[in-house]
Amino acid sequence: MVAARSLPGARPATLVELARVSKDYDAGGGVVRAMREVNMSIAEGEFIAIVGASGSGKSTMMNILGCLDRPTRGTYTLAGIDVGAREGDSRAIVRNRVIGFIFQGFNLLPRTSALENVELPLQYRGVGARERRRRATAALDSVGLSDRLDHNPSQLSGGQQQRVAIARALVTDPPLLLADEPTGNLDTRTSLEVLALLQRLNRERRITIVLVTHERDIAACASRVITMRDGRIVTDVTQPEPMDAAAALSTLASGDEGSGAAAYQHGGDEVRAGAGKLGGPVPFSVYPSMALALVVAAGAGALYLAFGLNLRDAGYASFWLPAAAGECAAAWVGARWLRRRLGRPPTSDQRLRVALWFTAGREGIVVGLLVGASYLSAFLAKEWFQRGLEVVAVLARRGIPVVVVVSFAIVGLLVLLRYLLLTLFNPRR
Repeated sequence: MVAARSLPGARPATLVELARVSKDYDAGGGVVRAMREVNMSIAEGEFIAIVGASGSGKSTMMNILGCLDRPTRGTYTLAGIDVGAREGDSRAIVRNRVIGFIFQGFNLLPRTSALENVELPLQYRGVGARERRRRATAALDSVGLSDRLDHNPSQLSGGQQQRVAIARALVTDPPLLLADEPTGNLDTRTSLEVLALLQRLNRERRITIVLVTHERDIAACASRVITMRDGRIVTDVTQPEPMDAAAALSTLASGDEGSGAAAYQHGGDEVRAGAGKLGGPVPFSVYPSMALALVVAAGAGALYLAFGLNLRDAGYASFWLPAAAGECAAAWVGARWLRRRLGRPPTSDQRLRVALWFTAGREGIVVGLLVGASYLSAFLAKEWFQRGLEVVAVLARRGIPVVVVVSFAIVGLLVLLRYLLLTLFNPRR
């Protein structure tokens, strides 16, 4: 389905062909003609900018080129396929196989790592996990983000987020890249960095790029500029010497970001850096998963002592050994559950919060069960339980402050222990 790339030295093949394409919308009170009898062809390896004021039809053009909409009349041929006549599911397959999208708003999943964001198009294709990771890693490396694989969007600057979006568009190796206002949310320096990257991809990999923008200085980086007005193409100009974004970037002073947006972006980076250290909220599902792991492991340990080793009454060992097994299992499951849900290893702050709230919840439940169990003679017959009651009685005689201090000390030690176990089992990648 993907068009074959032209051989070096050969005349570039036509990748996109619009023949008398029109698009009408029913606005209730009448018909809005967003595109009118548009004829256009794009060869493989071209870098085209489509410019125009609001309402000129450039967004409608982008939707049709991206197979997000169908023309009312006319023919749209993409990579030799008449996609204008295809139904929705069939167009979706073409989009996934032939087209890569870059949006102004990045459209990244907020609680998913850069690597997993880039893997998404491959996951829709049914590509295996190992191959997805290899190709996504290579795509991020090609845009200079090999050291940001495990970072969430909140931990990345605007320019880095746009690079992740470009890597996601590139990971399927599409012959056509559609960029809808890709620099609209970026300052001057970051915009030039993104444009330099697009130009490099166009030159080195011969990817066909169609960029929609309302800014003429952005369009100056394309080798061909198409201007739309009232749903029609009014000019189609080839630029023999488009502006070199990398050269323009080198002329900027080190502190020149080009607009007031730079200061906002810098402040946003500081906020994102602080949020990255905290790590964001912790998914509640980690707590029941840890509790289940603790119960299963402790129960398995107790059964093994009783029936595997025939130690049905091993004194303190019958309590502490299963408890240790349960704690280790809970920490192991918790660390990996967080890694899976967050898309990256949990931060130190997140591990501390998990240890604190898991301890508070678990010990509260344990105290409630012990109080209830104190009325059952079967539990009172246990030596460790009787000793526990004796300790509580001694502390109670010394006064409430002593009970409170000792309780906080015990809870603090448990929190520290669980934090250390979560850190020990914390996956690095």
